[in-house]
Parts: sequence; C-alpha cells; structure tokens
Amino acid sequence: MESVDASRTFVKDVKRVIVKVGTAVVTRSDGRLALGRLGALCEQLKELNFQGYEVILVTSGAVGVGRQRLRFRKLINSSFADLQKPQVELDGKACAAVGQGGLMAVYDTLFSQLDVTSSQLLVTDTDFRDPNFRLQLTETVDALIALKVIPIFNENDAVSTRKAPYEDSSGIFWDNDSLAALLALELKADLLVLLSDVEGLYSGPPSDPKSKLIHTYVKEKHQGGITFGDKSRVGRGGMTAKVKAAAYAAYAGIPVIITSGFATDNIIKVLQGHRIGTLFHQNAHLWAETKDVSGRDMAVAARESSRRLQALSSDDRKKILLDVADALEANEEIIKAENDSDVAEAQQAGYERSLIARLSLKPGKLLALPSQFVC
Repeated sequence: MESVDASRTFVKDVKRVIVKVGTAVVTRSDGRLALGRLGALCEQLKELNFQGYEVILVTSGAVGVGRQRLRFRKLINSSFADLQKPQVELDGKACAAVGQGGLMAVYDTLFSQLDVTSSQLLVTDTDFRDPNFRLQLTETVDALIALKVIPIFNENDAVSTRKAPYEDSSGIFWDNDSLAALLALELKADLLVLLSDVEGLYSGPPSDPKSKLIHTYVKEKHQGGITFGDKSRVGRGGMTAKVKAAAYAAYAGIPVIITSGFATDNIIKVLQGHRIGTLFHQNAHLWAETKDVSGRDMAVAARESSRRLQALSSDDRKKILLDVADALEANEEIIKAENDSDVAEAQQAGYERSLIARLSLKPGKLLALPSQFVC
C-alpha cells in the first residue's frame, strides 16, 4: 500500500464493501447487456472475495433487459397494420418482471465460471418499515457472506408500490443508488462504491472541456456550485441521484467513492488506495484539494507575510506563533499522512536517498518544531 493517496488511507481498514452498478454500465447503448463490462465486474468481485473482503453487489438493469426482450417479442407478434399505429411505451413493472430472471441468469453464469456462488435478494422500500425484516435481512446476508456467497440486491420494481419516478414518499429509498446507501448503513459496510458511466463527479457536465473531476467532495465547497449534465440515458436519476445517496451515506460515517464502471479494474484500484473517482467522506473537509500555486507565488507570499509579521508587536507575534505550534500538534496525524504520501511519490520518482531523508518527518521532528517557533 505504498502508493496509497493520503485521502484514501482508510481503505486499509475496509472489510465489508458494497458495490452498486447502474443500468448505464450494465447495458450497452442499444439496450443489450454489456457482457464485457459485466465479466470484468464479476472478475473483480471474485478477486476481492478471494482476498477475504465481504462483497455485496447492488445491481440495476432488470427493467432495461426486460424492455429489450419485450420489444422484440412485441415486434414478432405484430402485424404490419399494428406497426403503423402509434407505439405505446412498455410498462416498466412488466419489463422488470421479465428482465430480473434474465439478469440474474447472466450473473449466475459469469460467477459460476469463476467458481463463485451468488444469490438474489429483491427488496422494496416498504420492506424496511418492518424491524423484523431488517433484522432478518442482516442475518441472511451475514450467513451468505460466511459461506463466501456474494449477495446480489435489486429493488423489486415489479411489485413496488412507489408511484413517483425519482422520489420515495416513504422517505426510505428512491432508486438503487439510495438503496445501496441504505444497505451500507443497515449492513454496516466499511465502504460503498457507486459505479457510473463517467470517471466521477465533475464540476460541470462531463462533456464540457472546462469541467474538472472533483477528487474529494466537500459539501461546504461544492454543494450548489456544480452544474449537472443530463441524467442517465437509461437509469432514473443519473449523477444527481448518486451525489445525493453518496452524501447521505458519507455523513452517516460510511465512505463512498463514485468511479467509472467502464474500466476493468477500478474497484481493485479503489481498495488499493488509488486516487480515482470522487470521494465522499465525513472528514473530507480535511483533505480538500488546494489550488495549484507556483514556486514564485509561494515565495512572494512568504516574503509579504514575513513583512507583515515583523510589523506586529512582540506579543502579537508570540501569540501567532503559539497558535501555529498548537495547530501543528493538533494536526500531527494528518501532517504525517501527507508526508508519507509525499515520501512515497518521491521514492517512486527515483529521487536520491539524501533528498528523501530530508523530506521525511522523523518521529519527534514535528513535535520539536513548536519549540523552535517560540524560542
């Protein structure tokens, strides 16, 4: 874990991980299943299962699979005259009922080829009103995981009583993103990974060249300042729904990472601590990205600050330096984590040992700085 990013060091303590994959990742642009992406997903989950992680999958795609099949069935059963009439959109619940079996058959086949057993769990929003259901759900999942079985969750759209497409009147969950967040809390997951058709959360529509990937979401900084693009071509809420679900889980204490499901190894990279996707964490404000500043700008700022410091009275300077000393001691762990990341990057870049030794904060070196300030 030498290359772990400072903001991702928590992954070393992750044991139970929930991965949610959306319809845009599960299916191709023509509506058919994206077997290559599904195969890569299953291989990654198999690898994590083999490494001892407790893996839970939340999948979308049943409605899309069912719609594809029913459209074909309707086409071959229609006369030429029928095809001239305005075509009525297929019922989503019927599509879900037809597609769920086909979707699970694909997962079962792929996992079986990898010598992994999977299981199906269908839930609705009203199920979570019952405390006995929630207790039984936890017991069942724990039993499956103990047997190295991968539980696969999906909302049971075929019999769901919710009417509105994006909002859940019961306030429990409203799509599979929020279902994944809810399950992360209920099942006490250590990490939630939401797979998308883009690399993560951008400052604007991903198609806009000016948009930049946000590596760490900070509510105070980013909320209200992001322009979302169009919602998913096949899902319910797109990135807006993912951000809402991620923020809900993160501020309840469960880290969330939104990343691309199109890459073949992103889940593995997330658990290796690579800085990919967008991180949502309750301590994210401590890891907020700083604006790039040139060396000259830093030198100029240091000179100006030094002049301002010299213009202060002796007592004022002493108070400022004591505050700096207190801040260093209070943030020792964060500073050490950042320094470890810098040292690791320097080692990978091939810097000389003498330079790396000067960069590294040895035990006691940080604690000695305050005394230098106030002497």
